[in-house]
Amino acid sequence: MRKSPYHRYALMNNPFKFNVRRDIGLFHVKQETDYEIEDLFYEIIERNRKALLQIIGENGAGKTERLLLLAERAVEEDIRYWYIDAKEKDTFSVIVEILDALSKSGRKLFIIKPGWLKELKEVKKNIVNEKKIDIERLSNAISGALNERSPCFLLLDEPANDELLPLLKKVFDKTDGGLLIAVATEKELDLIPEKIELKGFDGREAELFVAKRLLSERTISEKLDPLYPFTADAVHYVNELVNGNPKKLLKKMANILDAGVARRIGLIDKDFVIRVISRG
Repeated sequence: MRKSPYHRYALMNNPFKFNVRRDIGLFHVKQETDYEIEDLFYEIIERNRKALLQIIGENGAGKTERLLLLAERAVEEDIRYWYIDAKEKDTFSVIVEILDALSKSGRKLFIIKPGWLKELKEVKKNIVNEKKIDIERLSNAISGALNERSPCFLLLDEPANDELLPLLKKVFDKTDGGLLIAVATEKELDLIPEKIELKGFDGREAELFVAKRLLSERTISEKLDPLYPFTADAVHYVNELVNGNPKKLLKKMANILDAGVARRIGLIDKDFVIRVISRG
């Protein structure tokens, strides 16, 4: 059986080429903002707090990852959550998706359909048939469903425009507590008062990010530096080049590792990285 070309670095595959969608916490590098989000999570479920939160960051900063981490933690705590991928979707489609998600009863089966569920289905029917949105009735229906499921989390990933915000604000104002509505966006939104802005990796965080990826594909782990085949200064150089952006760092590291394999380089140091990047 032919060995993987990455075997020279004690790797099964290029660990920087796959997207993590399961066990996100294993690959995630905690930053200061993560502790803020974690504290807020437990305030929601332990103190019945409610919060409307905006998670701000450039493309690749880790906004989706934070929402999925909230979802992962909610599963661990047996708390209801709804993750809505709103990227490149119009407001109408996102609203229908929210109503569909909230209408799912999950493990709970109802002998008699409760009023809040009937209202959700009726509101959706009217929206789909008439192509009109009654924001008061809609916000009443959504807030009613969220109140019944409290504590719970509604997670919206990068809505395409600001049209959803008035609805979310009305829903939030009508809920009792035990609720987090988290919205991930690139630009700051004035209507959402509570904000967490994601920062890029510093050198130590970049090292940990790279080491976790490498470990996931290791064929052996004994006596190997966690960053092997990279040197720490090589990782720091690339991280500075991408301003600490995790997604960009991932892409650069994947290309550099492939270049190291192709050229049979024993150790990928800063000088080699500079040569690879300078040649495109």
